[in-house]
Amino acid sequence: MNWLAQFWAWLLLSFERIGAGWWKGPRYKTVLVDEALPNQLARNTLYVVLDDSYQEQAAMVCPCGCKSVLHMNLLTDERPCWSVTQHPNGTASLHPSVWRQVGCKSHFWFRNSRVHWCR
Repeated sequence: MNWLAQFWAWLLLSFERIGAGWWKGPRYKTVLVDEALPNQLARNTLYVVLDDSYQEQAAMVCPCGCKSVLHMNLLTDERPCWSVTQHPNGTASLHPSVWRQVGCKSHFWFRNSRVHWCR
């Protein structure tokens, strides 16, 4: 029975590595950057911009495929405002949900470094 559990874990990890993610979607990596975003953002990556160790903004390429760059303010004295939680297992979450009011109108939660679409 142990071999079956090992095989299942290997199979799930293989799908995650190739980005199939048919059950959960691909896992994003979190990249901390100082003061400015790179000129070109990578897909499946959440960028957190730091200034003097304070989180200023989060950014990512829209997961719907429209290629728009989404910017989420992390400064609490400005609105709208999101917060990023970095978990001990290396994943990250954004709160509240991200809901584009223009363009593709995507609406999703970003939890444990995965996109969870709202219906």
